[in-house]
Order: sequence, then C-alpha cells, then structure tokens
Amino acid sequence: MTEVLPQFIQVKIDRAKKEVIEEVTAKVTKEVTKDYLINILKTTNLTPDGAMDLLGIPEADRAMYKDLLKKK
Repeated sequence: MTEVLPQFIQVKIDRAKKEVIEEVTAKVTKEVTKDYLINILKTTNLTPDGAMDLLGIPEADRAMYKDLLKKK
C-alpha cells in the first residue's frame, strides 16, 4: 500500500499542474488577443469583426471578445 500512495499522489499533482497550466494559458491568451484587437482597432479602419477575421478568431469566441472590448 505504501508503494501505491506516492504514485497516486503524483498522479493528482500532475493532473492539478495540467489544469492550472491550461487555465493560465487560456487567461493569458484571452488578454493578449484582446490587446491585439485593441491595437488593430486603434491603428486601422477595421471593424471589430474585421480585426477578428485578421486574427483568425473563431465565430464561437467572437461574442466573448466583443464583450471584452466593451470593458476596455
């Protein structure tokens, strides 16, 4: 039993690390993309949708980014 416990704990630690990395990556990606959108909108005559087309933002994520742009 004592041999199994360290392996079990390591699996839990690895899973937690993975979840934290995914969460932080998603948050940073969202913030960086928002910053790119703001910069594109300030320096071009593109609409928000045009800027999102330029960045290749999927349709499914566009509403979220439009909301983020309102909060800038």
